[in-house]
Amino acid sequence: MHILKYIKYRVIIISLFSGLSLFLSHGLYAVPLNGNDFNQAKLLATDNSHRSAHPTSRIIKISKHRSNMLANNDKWVDIYRYHYPTDTTEVLIYNLKSNELIQSKRHQNLQLSATRDEIKYATRLLENDPVFMKQLSTEYYQRYHSQLPSTAIPLSSLRVKAVILTSDNVHNLPQFKNTKNCGLNRCIYFFLSSLEAPYANVTLDTKAIVNLSLKAVTAFNQSQREHNHTVHH
Repeated sequence: MHILKYIKYRVIIISLFSGLSLFLSHGLYAVPLNGNDFNQAKLLATDNSHRSAHPTSRIIKISKHRSNMLANNDKWVDIYRYHYPTDTTEVLIYNLKSNELIQSKRHQNLQLSATRDEIKYATRLLENDPVFMKQLSTEYYQRYHSQLPSTAIPLSSLRVKAVILTSDNVHNLPQFKNTKNCGLNRCIYFFLSSLEAPYANVTLDTKAIVNLSLKAVTAFNQSQREHNHTVHH
């Protein structure tokens, strides 16, 4: 008798668990965001600065809200927008079916991955920075005995990797005037390597940190002194 009761209760528990799992899965993943959803979310969350050459905020990430299963069949999205003047990440929750703003909160020290637009903008700052380009060109010539390929986009001839920096400094980077607040400030760390064999995987010693909050370029090298200055716009 005890064995039958145990089996019966176990079947009920497994059934409830399976049903709950199916419900959660259906509520969270059954209707993924599509291209139209992303475009609609961008329009809802884009402020008036996005058309300028140097916007004061950018949308960093758009994702499906985790509580969609409780949203009465509405479609909620989380939109992360970074505000450079205040160094805050604004988290907006929108209902795409009604265009209603459900919630808006701002956070400091919340640094999500750099966007393509941010990397593109930061790369332009690097390419227009004479100190960084001179240091890079000098090392390139010393290493490969040839000039850095001259193109309209100089860094396009190199493999460029860009990483957003957080306040815990997991990369153990040296601290400079315009990088000591990275994590609070929005900073991108750039390191580069040649695209040409046999040097394709060899990282150059010349590196840079672009502080987007300050529009400041900091070029540095392990064996050289700090080169630090701000690009004014």
